[in-house]
Amino acid sequence: MLDERKMLVLQAIINDYIQTAEPVGSRTIARKYDLGVSPATIRNEMADLEDIGYLQQPHVSAGRIPSDKGYRFYVDSLMEPYPISENETRELLVRFRTNKQEIEKLIQETSKLLSMMTQSLSVVVAPPVENLELKYVQLVPIDSHSILVILVLSPGIVKNRIITVKKTYTPIQLNNISALLNEKLSGITYRQLGASLIREMIEEFDEIGTALIEIVADGLEENREDSIHLHGAIHIFNEPEFKDLNRAKSLLGILEEKGVLLSIIKDSAQSSGVHAVIGTEIGRPEIQECSLVTATYHIGGEVIGAIGVIGPTRMRYSKMFSMVEFIADTLSEILTEFAK
Repeated sequence: MLDERKMLVLQAIINDYIQTAEPVGSRTIARKYDLGVSPATIRNEMADLEDIGYLQQPHVSAGRIPSDKGYRFYVDSLMEPYPISENETRELLVRFRTNKQEIEKLIQETSKLLSMMTQSLSVVVAPPVENLELKYVQLVPIDSHSILVILVLSPGIVKNRIITVKKTYTPIQLNNISALLNEKLSGITYRQLGASLIREMIEEFDEIGTALIEIVADGLEENREDSIHLHGAIHIFNEPEFKDLNRAKSLLGILEEKGVLLSIIKDSAQSSGVHAVIGTEIGRPEIQECSLVTATYHIGGEVIGAIGVIGPTRMRYSKMFSMVEFIADTLSEILTEFAK
């Protein structure tokens, strides 16, 4: 465990390096931060912190920069909460409310919003359709042989398709069929539509049942896996760490491999709270100069996806934690409302 003075020196160095992206020397710390000790004492503390792995020296004549171990200690023990301002809260809530009626747009807007508020690359993992519940089915007559099928999935995903039928159905018949379909399907997931239920649907509801199963099958084919939304890559490539072309190419390669990125996000996000994975902790050399801050979002307490930001290890962890937590919590509240 570090003593109080070492913690103050480490905190000052990390705060300064986050702001400047320049190695930090003892004179800078003595001048900018009122620690009540001389540059020589700070220099000795910095040497000790380097010896135990919390700092590193990029060049012999340079100051120190934090190591991944130093950032980890900072995040776990030294980081002070970032207060989200009233203006920021208001802007976030207004943008959420604007898109709350369409879940797919809401997920995309979440990605844009997180990137804008953190000035970082944002990632939002949306759940696969097969995990979502069927909420209700509505059949609406268009003409004598055309029916609009409205399929609503919890939380709020709506799929519409016009089908052509051979028989003629009255509005009353379609309402009755809708009621019977909802009795059978409401509350089950796409994944639970087994062979016996599919066969029963086709036998009982004939061409309407067949058309409904086709709509479900098409939806599964389009969205079988979790989808991942990225926004704001330009922010990370504007950081000094990625002015080096080789570093930028390595990162870009990971971002293009959606499966790999999805795996990284899933591994980093835990069931509750906000979490950081820092540098080499990620386990991928191509992205070891970055950190991820992630949180899950829920429907009624059940995890259905994850959001996060990717930035250099020098990121403003305090702000990232606060923004990711606020946006994940707000998204969870809105999706839980949809699901009721």
